[in-house]
Amino acid sequence: MGFIPKGLEREMKDMFSTLVKESGKYITIFGAPEKIGCPNCYQDHTGNSTGVFNSSFVTPIVIFGETYSPISFTLGRCPVCEGTGSLTYADSYKIKALILWNPAGVSDSRGSLNTTPAGLEGSNVVRVKADRCYYERLRDCTKATIDGVECSLALPPTIRFVGKKDVLDTAYFIATEVGHNVRGG
Repeated sequence: MGFIPKGLEREMKDMFSTLVKESGKYITIFGAPEKIGCPNCYQDHTGNSTGVFNSSFVTPIVIFGETYSPISFTLGRCPVCEGTGSLTYADSYKIKALILWNPAGVSDSRGSLNTTPAGLEGSNVVRVKADRCYYERLRDCTKATIDGVECSLALPPTIRFVGKKDVLDTAYFIATEVGHNVRGG
């Protein structure tokens, strides 16, 4: 038997969900980009387009949810991959979360994000608290846009519990975009 009754655990989880729903802001998190070779042209040993049409590509194909049809070309760059030799796709998700810029205890000299020289200082840190269901997406994200500022993951998310019930994820991001006001309070 735990210290917190099961009914109270459930009620606290519901209260957190309501708090995020009512007070949270939408943030955009970006997954790692996926690459696949362009079907419309040949690639060299480095993966770049050779600028030669692949005549074996004759029927439309669906890649990353988008349909690509053969477009022949004779000179110049491939019109499908624009000469890169690959097609790239990165997932982005909008999630609602509680955010706090420059939280106390992280930005001070004892904070875990104060690694220098030229490393993570404690400024322009944002704490994100989101529902537990977003744990994997937060853990695997390459960057996020929070309040219009591009940020990178500084510390992986941790799961917070109430009794035996997992309630929320807490992750820390650092602003990587210069020139935005990120003063929080």
